[in-house]
Amino acid sequence: MSLSSFKFPVSGINKLNLHPTEKKALSAILGYRMINRGDSVIVAVSGGADSVCLLKILYELRKRLNISLTVAHFDHGLRPKEDEKETEFVANLAKRLNLALVCDKATKLTKAPGSSIEEKAREMRYQFFQKAIDENHAQKLALGHNMNDQAETVLMHFLRGTGLTGLSGIPPIRQNCFIRPLIDITRDEIHTYLKQNGASFIIDSSNRETSYLRNKIRLELLPILLDYQPKLVEHLGELAFLSRQETQFIDEEAKKALKKIISNSSKHSLELSLATFNNLSCSIQYRIIRQAIEKIKGNLRKIDIRHIKSIINLVNSDKPQAKANLPENIIVKKIYNMLRFSLGDMIKTDNFSYSINNLGRFQIHEINKTISFTEISKDDFMLSAHSPEEAFLDLDKLKWPLRARNFRTGDKFIPLGINGFKKVKDIFIDNKVPSEERKKIPILVSHDDIVWVYGIRIDDRYKIKQETKRILRCKVE
Repeated sequence: MSLSSFKFPVSGINKLNLHPTEKKALSAILGYRMINRGDSVIVAVSGGADSVCLLKILYELRKRLNISLTVAHFDHGLRPKEDEKETEFVANLAKRLNLALVCDKATKLTKAPGSSIEEKAREMRYQFFQKAIDENHAQKLALGHNMNDQAETVLMHFLRGTGLTGLSGIPPIRQNCFIRPLIDITRDEIHTYLKQNGASFIIDSSNRETSYLRNKIRLELLPILLDYQPKLVEHLGELAFLSRQETQFIDEEAKKALKKIISNSSKHSLELSLATFNNLSCSIQYRIIRQAIEKIKGNLRKIDIRHIKSIINLVNSDKPQAKANLPENIIVKKIYNMLRFSLGDMIKTDNFSYSINNLGRFQIHEINKTISFTEISKDDFMLSAHSPEEAFLDLDKLKWPLRARNFRTGDKFIPLGINGFKKVKDIFIDNKVPSEERKKIPILVSHDDIVWVYGIRIDDRYKIKQETKRILRCKVE
């Protein structure tokens, strides 16, 4: 199980001469194995109570943990007067503690289409964090999320509709880099700690705005629920912890299953075998879909249960081929016994047609393949392995020039071993050739007759017979 979801038991902390809140933070640091001895840790400090508490606790524990600290502050530029005051406050705090300070300011924070200012602010903040980590050669970056943040996150996910993953809330460790030492500490404990230590902090006025759902939960919903259950914050924190462990177990099982059913994979495309997928339990199927999307997209933002269900419905549909469009240009296609996840639609192949006037080797640029024509003897024909990439035709029945082209609507021929014409489209369907792949298949034409559909069948009228005198070997590679 991932260390980010499991908390190891830690003994002996209660005997240490530390403040109770410092002991809780140390227990989280050691229990979740957030920090290694000798680590360089960047502490994200906004100037608010949580981040000031985080910095003070890590400062008190720095020698015990054998770590070095650097303060990082990001000015979003959304509240000009308050932002400047916070930056000055954090700079003075770092100076008093004799700690290095790295700062940056958002030049222009505007939301991208389909996103919010909050999302853009978060994106820029984490870009700054990553830059601070890289430039300072740090191993970890500490964030001030606490148990109340955890409770609010779980409630917010619950109200929006969620499963175990959403109930897991905020992870104590993310990407083995971002750590949250205060995750088991309540906001009341943080304020008590700061008061007892005479530590000041800045109050962010935007935290009082109920236009944001998180603030609305914090200021309006939680106080009502706490009247029913005073320990609700702790209970929701415990729920997140248990959900996280169970989620991690299911995810790891799904990861093992996903490896077994991937039939093809590239940077922007992933194909799964439905024959195996359909035999898996529903919970594993759901996780595999999430993991497949994450592999292609890089994250799961804007992906919710509706999208997962739409893919499950796609899989269970009677249609042999169907498509689902997900946010941010993720396309999921059911193609017979295969499920393809891709970033955008596959590039369509243009129509092509090449005149073949003689034997030799010719390039088909549109599909990056070559087709060659050689005359062979009957003895060589009898010794040939007859692979799907090649065809053997009665050369005397062919009319030059031949033409190598791709599929056209209405194409038909007499497949080998069948009496009467059959549409090439029906042959494709019978052979479960995906719609977007059909234009990539070369078709060889003599006069007006289709004589070979590459990889599938030759025309029965051009097959090699006992009386055949000359044989044409066609090969695509």
